[in-house]
Amino acid sequence: MAGFFRVLWRINAVLAFGAALLAIVFLTLFSRDRIKQPLLNYFVPQPLVQAVKAPTAYSYSLEPDLFIGASDNQDDFELYRLLRWGNSSAHPGTPDASATVNILVIDKKTGNNTWLFSGYDRVITGQEAMLTGRWYYHEPQVDDDVPVELMVLKVVEADSNGDGFLSNADRQTLYVARFPTGVPEKILTADQIYFTRQQGKEFLVSYRDKAVSYFTTFSLPDFQQVKQTIVKDMPQ
Repeated sequence: MAGFFRVLWRINAVLAFGAALLAIVFLTLFSRDRIKQPLLNYFVPQPLVQAVKAPTAYSYSLEPDLFIGASDNQDDFELYRLLRWGNSSAHPGTPDASATVNILVIDKKTGNNTWLFSGYDRVITGQEAMLTGRWYYHEPQVDDDVPVELMVLKVVEADSNGDGFLSNADRQTLYVARFPTGVPEKILTADQIYFTRQQGKEFLVSYRDKAVSYFTTFSLPDFQQVKQTIVKDMPQ
């Protein structure tokens, strides 16, 4: 009989030890500090905190916008490019050391000035002055003074491909600016603009939009669409 109680006592001691161990584990896992976060966090190593480098601030400069063959002395306005310098992780970025983000138009007679666009969250990737008047059919000579009346600009206005930069890899918009007022008018927006070219009183544009490539002709100086042709089997 004494042996039975001795065995029972040992079983009770083991059970008591197990209960105490469970109580310690429970208090450890579900203490006030630990239950504030999911239990899984205490079985998975926490990631190391990496130092985040502060984005580099951009700097801006204003420079004269010159056109070969155009005479600033005879025009009644001046053009200046607003350049953004440097690179940053902030949006929108530019992959190059500098980028033209806006153009300032100054009226020489009144001294008034105006920007072609509002703000500077864009990149002007191309500028093309249109020949007007008697220059429609005759290329100017080196010494000729050609007035700037119409200018076509290729502009990137949003990071459409999500790479963190504004470049020709994003959707592009063509604008025409009329001087001396310089008010920009949108011609078209496309996924990619292959080329633009003035041909007499016509303006030719080749571009791709939504997987379809086009060859489009506009009349000058009103930029009305004259004809459009779909380019078949153009590689994407």
